Amino acid sequence: MREAVASALAELARRDERSAEMAAIALHTLAPEQDLERLHQHAVQRLCWYELPLRFQNSPEDRRLAVGSLGRLFQLLELFRYAGVCSSPETAALLDLYERDHNAALAMYERLMWESGVEPPDLPELTWGTAVGDVELTVRGETAAALELAVSLGDIRPGKRGWRPAQERFARSFLTQPDRHGLSRLDRIREERVRAWLGSSAHPHRQHLWPLVGQIIAGADTPRDAETAMAPLRRLLDLAAEGISLTQIGYISPGVVRLMCEDFGWRTTPDPPRNETDATQLIALHQVLRSMRAVRRSGRRLELTRRGRRLREDPDSLWVAATEALGRGGGLEQAAAETLLGLLLTRSPQGLGSHARRGTSDAEAAERVLTESGWRPFEPPVASGRHAAAHRRTAENSSDRIRAMVMAVGWLLEALGLVVGDESVGRRELTPVGRSFALACLHRSAVSPRAVV
Repeated sequence: MREAVASALAELARRDERSAEMAAIALHTLAPEQDLERLHQHAVQRLCWYELPLRFQNSPEDRRLAVGSLGRLFQLLELFRYAGVCSSPETAALLDLYERDHNAALAMYERLMWESGVEPPDLPELTWGTAVGDVELTVRGETAAALELAVSLGDIRPGKRGWRPAQERFARSFLTQPDRHGLSRLDRIREERVRAWLGSSAHPHRQHLWPLVGQIIAGADTPRDAETAMAPLRRLLDLAAEGISLTQIGYISPGVVRLMCEDFGWRTTPDPPRNETDATQLIALHQVLRSMRAVRRSGRRLELTRRGRRLREDPDSLWVAATEALGRGGGLEQAAAETLLGLLLTRSPQGLGSHARRGTSDAEAAERVLTESGWRPFEPPVASGRHAAAHRRTAENSSDRIRAMVMAVGWLLEALGLVVGDESVGRRELTPVGRSFALACLHRSAVSPRAVV
């Protein structure tokens, strides 16, 4: 193959030496070792429609020369499909647009990639990332090459009725097909993402989750009792469908608070609760529904969003949305959720009766992990006089904030009946459904696409 490339470049140089130089530069970007057997249409399109315009953004003439020269090289190599990409009217129009409006050209590039049919589609099982590891980069190229073959055989017909579902079915089948070891390409991507997630230097608290790596990679299927666990969320969605009255400062009305507590047997202090702030379970449910964008405030009422109406009718989707919500907060909020779930998942079964020896509370244990991992409370400099007390209060407030984040996660687990035991003495354990929920939360967070490394 290298001999064929060398011969074609020599022939091109006899016609136009500058054109041969440009073609060699472009080909080296596509195939550094001139391995044309691994070349695919997706890579050619990306080079012509995105990479070369950026490389020669200050020289439109060199941009056109590079694309045209690559096309002539492909003609000599009898790679006519790829030559057609270089010489197509769409490519010419896109290169012209880069000169006038860069943002519009990028939008056109994305549209052309999608319309070609070889752009690997996002699936419910996998959203492709922008910051990827070697495995994902390789699998994406393999998927694009497989889609190219399907398009050339007519199994996928871009632009025709029903082509997008056909493309998604093909991509799903390709990604989930197991190899001789029983692992699919999707499995390998998930494992790479989970290991990168656990090893992230920006999130050292995740080092404590390494004993769970296999379970996090596998995740957990939706359990049969998921609908029972989601009942409090579903009930609140039912009430929001009719409109929930809010207090002047935005809390759920006392009548609804008492109704929810009675329906699910929640104990509060005082009992009965006077308002939402007396029912930590409801605080947690209200917060998670907002983070799921299932409810919104309209004046003095809490109402369902369009997404909330869909979740209300689909228990499985509600379970998925709830598990995604805990891993989507970012920052300290997400770190608190991951740390508490990890502590509960790694906890050995133990006695939960009154005879159990008093230990450290879950909130204190999680706070210690977080502070030892770098989420440190503010440490005031040495101060004297009236400033010393203010600095101490600042540090205490920072520590309280970490603990409050952890406690809020615990409230949600309690509200959904996913834990049993006494949090205050560190004797709380996940129920079987709770373990599925916790693993699903960590799995979804770990396998989600990364925008940055």
